[in-house]
Amino acid sequence: MKKNKIISLVLAAFSVFSLSSLCASAYSSDQGGEPLSDGTFSYELRDGSYTIIGCNMDSIIEEIPELRNGYAITAIDERAFASCTNIKTLTIPDTIVSIGDSAFAGCSDLKEIRLPEKITTISSGMFMGCESLESIDIPDTVNRIESYAFYKCSMLKEVELPGALASIDPMAFAECSSIENFDTGNSDAFVYEEGFLMNRDKTNIFRASAKLEGDVYIPDGITAIEAGAFSVCAGIENLFVPPSVAHIGTDSFGYCINLKSIDFSEGLETIADIAFKNCAALQTLELPLSLKTIDEGAFYACQSLERVIIPEGVETIGMGAFVSCPKLKNVNIPKSVTTIGDNAFGFDMPQDGVYEPVDDFSMSVFTKSGGAEYAKKSDVEFSYVDRNLKSMAFIVVAVGLILAVAVFAVVLMAKSRKSASSAAKKNEKEKTEEENYEKIIED
Repeated sequence: MKKNKIISLVLAAFSVFSLSSLCASAYSSDQGGEPLSDGTFSYELRDGSYTIIGCNMDSIIEEIPELRNGYAITAIDERAFASCTNIKTLTIPDTIVSIGDSAFAGCSDLKEIRLPEKITTISSGMFMGCESLESIDIPDTVNRIESYAFYKCSMLKEVELPGALASIDPMAFAECSSIENFDTGNSDAFVYEEGFLMNRDKTNIFRASAKLEGDVYIPDGITAIEAGAFSVCAGIENLFVPPSVAHIGTDSFGYCINLKSIDFSEGLETIADIAFKNCAALQTLELPLSLKTIDEGAFYACQSLERVIIPEGVETIGMGAFVSCPKLKNVNIPKSVTTIGDNAFGFDMPQDGVYEPVDDFSMSVFTKSGGAEYAKKSDVEFSYVDRNLKSMAFIVVAVGLILAVAVFAVVLMAKSRKSASSAAKKNEKEKTEEENYEKIIED
């Protein structure tokens, strides 16, 4: 399976620039010089103000200055503080108007941060992997939370959404295993009801409470379950999906480790990448006739999965869709399937990333089909469904002919017995009539 489909939190650390001599005129890449370093932060002068581009990994940092050498500090570059594990609390001044992608990604000890009042975006991956972050005050100016912004912030329990917020990108709160509540009191774009964070029209679910448990019913009217929406909702046991849902997003139910059954309704068309990865308790999967696409790694590492019914109508099954499902020993591939990606069925992927065949796995496929092509290419044991059907049809027809002949013979014998009996009765009748006639003449 492609490594970019199973998200890794391994983040590259930035090297710290050597301490430069401070002077009235700061060096910058714009001026043909080197970035400035004060021993804690590294800066670049851009358009008349400083951008922080890195930090000393060994420094204990609690706040960011507003000025350096008479220039305002207005931006934090992407990954500037990535993996700075010595940061526990941080205050960012209001001179900062933009913070780049993954700026604080991997700051695993960061518990509390004060964001500036002028930023408009929580950028992609900004707090990804900040496992100790317990709370966040999002400024009222923020109108967008980008993808992976709070990915794997496992201590984050509650988030208040600002009134200006208009969009939440996929995976923004994915795998936040402690998230319980979203305060949407000031929001015109989002609502939080019955444990679901939804858009105001209630057509999309962006995130669910990690405290959901037992039977979970997706509300009628929802058309899409967004990426990461139910990831690490470990208490869900039985899932009920209404006919309105057409799309289930990437990693939407990843690590729902107690999910035992899914009741899909007709209407679902797409199950996206790694949608149900590591659903270790899932045993049986009956997919709806409306389904067209099962994407890459959709049911990756569903260790208990034993039975899968793929209906006629499915067209594409992605790479590694059912990889590392060791109890799945047989699967029937309908004729409608035209494309099956590498290692989709019959393979296990151990820790070293080398694919190994699953023992005693076999497939039932149609001749000249996507299933047959996959089985041959992957050297997987298989049998042809349509040839078996032809054989069965021949046997049924032969048995039918034999039965017909037998029935015809029985009918003929019955008719013969009936004819003989009728002739005997006729002869007896004629004999009796003749005797009666003779007696009358004698009298």
